[in-house]
Amino acid sequence: MTQEQTIASHIQMHGWHCLHVAASSDDEDPFSCSIGFWATFGAPEVLVFGLPEAHAHAVLMACHQRLQNGGTLQSGVKDDSILTGGYPVVFKPLRADQYDEYLGTAMRHYDDQPFPALVMFLPDREYRFAWDAGYEGPAAREAVRIVESVDPHGAD
Repeated sequence: MTQEQTIASHIQMHGWHCLHVAASSDDEDPFSCSIGFWATFGAPEVLVFGLPEAHAHAVLMACHQRLQNGGTLQSGVKDDSILTGGYPVVFKPLRADQYDEYLGTAMRHYDDQPFPALVMFLPDREYRFAWDAGYEGPAAREAVRIVESVDPHGAD
């Protein structure tokens, strides 16, 4: 089965596919992304950086469950319903000029038709985000560079 067939099969069976991309250099962070949120729910695809595959799959699955239950994923607000323990996440829009680099497989799946995508940021143990001083959470330096905006003073 080709990658495209596997993705289509997973979307048909589960409503989405989780794609993991390893870092290919020291300047890159590993990332995972959804493919199928747009087709199944009309919701943005989601990327998450710096997590082991199992953890990335789990947080993307939490997004899938939210969408499956009729919820939405909102950009620029702290959302404490994705992670356990009261830890919020923040979604930021992926810049349009980054789609080819980060979502090429999804673009092929959607036949180069436009779709929205969000990057999910996770806090560290002290509830700081990648744009906050002292952040010590999952690798996010690359993620910060590819989103539309990151307000250093909050989620908005």
